[in-house]
Amino acid sequence: MLELRSNSGTGQLVAGVLRLWSQIPQVVRSNWSASSLSRQFLITATLIVSIAMFTLGSWMSERAQASATRSAAEAGAIFLQAFLQPYIQDLRFPEPPTEQMQTRLNRLFENTLFADHDLRKRFILLKIWRLDGSLAYSSNSHIKKGEEAELEVRAAAKGELATSFEDMDELLEGVPKDESNVKLLEVYAPLYQMHSDRVIAVGEFYQSAEALIDERTKARNSTWLLVGGTSFAMVAVLHLIVSRGSRIIDFQRDDLKRRYAEAAQLAEQNNELRKAAERARIRASEDSENYLADLGSELHDGPIQTLSILMLSLQYGRDGVEDHEITETTKEEGGPPDSIRLARFLYSELRNISSGLVLPGIQDEGLAETIEAAVRRHEQLTGTTVEREVGDLPSTVPTAVKICCYRVIQEGLNNAYRHALAVGQSVAASEDGGKLMIVVNDRGPGISETKHNEGRGAGLGLVGLQNRVAALSGTLLIRSRADGGTELLVKLPLDLENPKQLS
Repeated sequence: MLELRSNSGTGQLVAGVLRLWSQIPQVVRSNWSASSLSRQFLITATLIVSIAMFTLGSWMSERAQASATRSAAEAGAIFLQAFLQPYIQDLRFPEPPTEQMQTRLNRLFENTLFADHDLRKRFILLKIWRLDGSLAYSSNSHIKKGEEAELEVRAAAKGELATSFEDMDELLEGVPKDESNVKLLEVYAPLYQMHSDRVIAVGEFYQSAEALIDERTKARNSTWLLVGGTSFAMVAVLHLIVSRGSRIIDFQRDDLKRRYAEAAQLAEQNNELRKAAERARIRASEDSENYLADLGSELHDGPIQTLSILMLSLQYGRDGVEDHEITETTKEEGGPPDSIRLARFLYSELRNISSGLVLPGIQDEGLAETIEAAVRRHEQLTGTTVEREVGDLPSTVPTAVKICCYRVIQEGLNNAYRHALAVGQSVAASEDGGKLMIVVNDRGPGISETKHNEGRGAGLGLVGLQNRVAALSGTLLIRSRADGGTELLVKLPLDLENPKQLS
């Protein structure tokens, strides 16, 4: 069925929505971003569902109205075909219609079709068109001139129905004002040759569209009521679901923020505690060095001085005169050693211990000077030579690092002197990634695991040295070299306040 009418409301609505969105100011968009999830969903869902339901409602309404129009047109066409087809068979010939056919048609309308008052109110006008588009018959002589229907006639000639709505004053002349705006349903229906499917003419009739318009209005209202109710129910149910989910999300988000704040606070507290522990550990190391220095001073000023007097008394006698007999007196083989030699040995041991405990003044020295002081002191005490290779080192480092560096070199060289007989003694120091690398080597027989666990040198020993290095978050490694000898490798952080270097 060809309906000569179009509706572009949906396209205009979409274009209007897009134009409206492009004109929304930035303030509104910012408020939109700051609004809650449920409110955003309510607005968005309402907009989307409204557009979707408007499109669906428009389509359903148009379909319902078109269905009602088609039903009315088909009913009218069947009625028209049943009455007219027996009287228009002469139109199957190309000759003009005879006056006899026109008389029969007039008599039919006046005495039969339009005799019924109800039918007269429904059927306003009837026209019969030949297939070439010429008008063959009209039931009313007041038709306005220039009336053409080429498209409709062509559609009906193919066996289709063509419908449209038209005002009465556009069709007839001399129509009263109160009837000028009366809507008419215009229907073009094919008229067939009797007992055949051949279309020989096209019937055009106009009937009052009042009942049809009422039916279309009811169909449209019912459709929009159904669509509106469904849309409201959908948005309401979805809004309830999303509101509940939004409340859960808001609660979880607030709880997550609270836990994050607590975790951040705990992390800050842990960081402060870690810094405090590092500072305490450094202070403990410095206090230990101060204690050892005090102990060395006490040993030097106390027992060592007493032993010095004892040695002088044994060697020179009470009156200060040297007694050669005492110094030359020896006991029988297997007896205890003489007193002077024992006192000298004890004096030497205590002096070595005292000199090892007391550090030189390295607080104001740089790191390279501290390393050089440790090596030079070892050379002075042992009378040996140490190879050294010192790279470019920072001049300002924490005192605890310098003390630990001094003790590492001291202990490493003492072990090299004791176990390797000072063969191939060497010290290397360099900076690598913010850490101090200290390597002490010798060319002795190497060190076994048993010696590593049991040995203690002339100073603090390897176990105490490992504890000292660990107190500064450093690492210590002792291993035998492949070409012979022992290697002591120590890494110390140069910045004790940097967590990355302490890891």
